[in-house]
Amino acid sequence: MSDTPTEIKAGRLARDLHVSDITVHTRAADGEPIRMTFPASSESPVERWFGTEILRHSAKAVRMDRLKAGAAPLLFNHDWNDPVGMVDGARIEDKRLVVDVHFFDTVRAQEVATMVQGGMRNVSIGYELLTVEEDTKRQTYTATDWRVFEVSFVTVPADPKVGVGRAGDTAVSPVRVIRAEPEAPAPLPLNQPAARAAQPKESTMDETQAAAGVNADNQATRGLPQGTPGNQALEIEQSRQRGIRNLCKANNIDDSIRDHWIGAGLSMEKISDDLLRIISERGQSNPQSVTKLGLTDGETGRYSLARAILAAGTNNWGKAGFELECSREIAQRLDKAPDATRFYVPFEVQTRNLPVPQHLRGRRDLTAATSNAGGYLVGTDNVSFIEMLRNRSVAYRMGAMRLGGLKGNVTVPKQTGAATWYWLASEATSITESQQTLGQMALSPKTGGAYTEISRQLLLQSSPDAEVLVTSDLSRVGGLGIDSAVLSGSGASGQPLGIVNTAGIGSVSGTSLGYDGVLEFQSDIATANVLPDRGGYATTPAVAKLMMQRVKFASTASPLWEGNLWDGTMAGFQAMSSNQMASASMLFGDWSSVVVAEWGVLEVEVNPFANFQAGIIGVRAMVSIDCGLRYPAAFSLATSIT
Repeated sequence: MSDTPTEIKAGRLARDLHVSDITVHTRAADGEPIRMTFPASSESPVERWFGTEILRHSAKAVRMDRLKAGAAPLLFNHDWNDPVGMVDGARIEDKRLVVDVHFFDTVRAQEVATMVQGGMRNVSIGYELLTVEEDTKRQTYTATDWRVFEVSFVTVPADPKVGVGRAGDTAVSPVRVIRAEPEAPAPLPLNQPAARAAQPKESTMDETQAAAGVNADNQATRGLPQGTPGNQALEIEQSRQRGIRNLCKANNIDDSIRDHWIGAGLSMEKISDDLLRIISERGQSNPQSVTKLGLTDGETGRYSLARAILAAGTNNWGKAGFELECSREIAQRLDKAPDATRFYVPFEVQTRNLPVPQHLRGRRDLTAATSNAGGYLVGTDNVSFIEMLRNRSVAYRMGAMRLGGLKGNVTVPKQTGAATWYWLASEATSITESQQTLGQMALSPKTGGAYTEISRQLLLQSSPDAEVLVTSDLSRVGGLGIDSAVLSGSGASGQPLGIVNTAGIGSVSGTSLGYDGVLEFQSDIATANVLPDRGGYATTPAVAKLMMQRVKFASTASPLWEGNLWDGTMAGFQAMSSNQMASASMLFGDWSSVVVAEWGVLEVEVNPFANFQAGIIGVRAMVSIDCGLRYPAAFSLATSIT
């Protein structure tokens, strides 16, 4: 071995602990902070990629300088942007790190304190290893020198019993490894002199990795023979970590979340679930759309889609300067050339969510002369284009997941095959190598559009009113078009790939469809080990009528379809009818496995000469979406139903 200390590139770590003995010191008087005392870590072993890690809890082993100096924050879910208090002191008691903390006097901090008082007792520490002692006999790494950076309350610990931690990035100080006892020399890399094998106990993690056949890039190279169980496991784990890092980089996922996925040893299936939830929540709370300009509520409210349409139609933006400024900013971000007849709508305007009177929904060819086509409008509030588009969608109503406000392409991992289990005939039997098969669901913008016509007089005579009608009509048509793509898009000629055309979905015979066939839908996806979170049947009104007339059991009042023709239940699941479904077809599945990505790019183009003599302006709106199925086997389809 080399005299140079070896290193583990462990990075910053975290480990979780569920504790019951949190002492809560309530406020002594108004203005006094809430204080708590609790154990934050213990010597419980944790499995890391480099081996079993144990944190020695002694005054000499734990560097508590930050904790004792009041420089360590109290966080929520290890989010450095979500501090809720500070650590006031720390000490070692019964081989546990006990901390004293206080909460800030903020709404957020009080919210977390209330959750803790209500029973959320999962705590965690963020730390880094400095020196570890390797016990080759027990195959453990005991940290004899380590530093704590922060303490967190966490919602879901990786393992509430022992606290599986989170591997961190590699941009921190390396870890010095000291072997606790002599051992037989490990296989050496080809370029290492054999004479070094007799060097003293102290080694470095680089040498440990080299002995396992790994180079500086964590790739299997030399040392252990290729194909040995240890090397295979190491290769698989390294591949998993690289995949997670690439996934997080592609989808702009926070490092703390990446570290949790790596350190907790989560499967790609679980990571996929978490990733979709994060992107979905991001779209609701902090959309990344390139059309999001950061407009204030006041600016969003005074933006007029109708005013912009009139300006584009007349090629006079004198009274629509704000709308023009917004469009130019978005066009620059999209690298689009300026065009006086085309403009882009900010994301904030698309998602403003104000009520629309029922009698104003779904109008077409709008004019001011006819009262029921726009002439009687007064004082109507503005309306959200995107929300109205969604409300017309069968897929969304059945439970499809929405990923809104996206910026770039989205890649979601999925497992397409599992490893194989083998029984061993004897102690000498070798297990045949098998691995999981992984794939990915890649979502990229597919653009579609809707067209309507509006009179120039209507745009001149009513400002917010025409906006409601224009938005309503365009979104209604666009919503139906998007819904059709999610259900049955061809995947060609610019269309998304819809559910019924996705390879791998199940099939049920539609001939004389009865109770057995209705149950076969469910058995199809059950055989594929799918337990539906949002299961349901979608079909046409004509087929729904047939199902209402047919019974489960002859000569009994037991209709297959219970409820009304539009919304009912079949065999314990939601059922709905819509003309969006293809004739004589029925689709059943887990609708939560349908993912619809929305990029929020609303492009409006105006044709001032749609009907020049009558002063009619043509308006075309285009939006970008894509869709995909996480598990094709989660759906089954019947066609030609009789």
